[in-house]
Amino acid sequence: MQENKQLSLFFNDQTESIIQTSSQENQGEYFQCKPKILGITEIDYIQSSGILTPAKGFISKYKFTLNPYSGCSFGCDYCYARFFSTNQENVNNWGKWIKVKENAIILLRKALFSKNPDKKLVTNDTIYMSSVTDPYQPIEKHIKLTRMILEELIKIQPKLTIQTRSPLVIRDIDLFREFNHIRVNISITTDSDTIRKKYEPFCPSIKSRFIAAQKLVDSDIPIGISISPMLPIINPEKFGARIAKLNASEYVTQFAKPTRSRFTSGTSAEFLKKLEQDEWTHEKYQIARNTIAQELSNTHSLLEGGEGYSPA
Repeated sequence: MQENKQLSLFFNDQTESIIQTSSQENQGEYFQCKPKILGITEIDYIQSSGILTPAKGFISKYKFTLNPYSGCSFGCDYCYARFFSTNQENVNNWGKWIKVKENAIILLRKALFSKNPDKKLVTNDTIYMSSVTDPYQPIEKHIKLTRMILEELIKIQPKLTIQTRSPLVIRDIDLFREFNHIRVNISITTDSDTIRKKYEPFCPSIKSRFIAAQKLVDSDIPIGISISPMLPIINPEKFGARIAKLNASEYVTQFAKPTRSRFTSGTSAEFLKKLEQDEWTHEKYQIARNTIAQELSNTHSLLEGGEGYSPA
């Protein structure tokens, strides 16, 4: 199509005018389908004001965070991202809504020419995808927005870290191989699917996450293992030995219960009640953490919270 022909020229001398022309069109036309609902999750398609956000907090080592979506259909009770919802209704309905940033590619191209060095995207910039959503949640299977973003980023070659708990991530191994600097962090928060179903009922199984992690390793894609938050662990020794075999570039964990009041506001009361029911205390966390760390000690350290999540 003529539109695609224009967009393919964006690195030449006419780049800025091409971006301006493209921004007047709807990137949503690239999507082969645009579901309005998946399961219990309603989906809106929006023209976002930005796609790259200055990194802060536990990921302040990065220049940018990149979130293709607002909201997340995995809807974990404990997710701190609830706090960043724009209104109380969205906080209460966390997991039941998603906003697709359908102009994400146009925004990335604009960032190449920002006059502000803090907003300008250049080669080797560090990017964390994603901080308040999962880039491989179920909607991604249908519209492939994250894949389109990756195809765009390959041309720029940032240092990219991807955070997900979805086995869908292995779909894009072919693109990961095109990056000079990349790491895929897989969230494996417990060793038990019974526990997973209690705390993360809409998330992929623990088995599928291990399979995805191993597939990435077998494909020579660097991975990280994120046990954050650490949910109740049934057999810490066995779990530690299992994740050690993955030979990840980084292992990081954190206690499940938030300690900062502003993030507590984004954590559901149901989640805190479940922790009490399971008697998952900080003391039990420390015992499990120390056991897992011992299993990793010959080759890796088990980092805590902000100690981890280093750029690729």
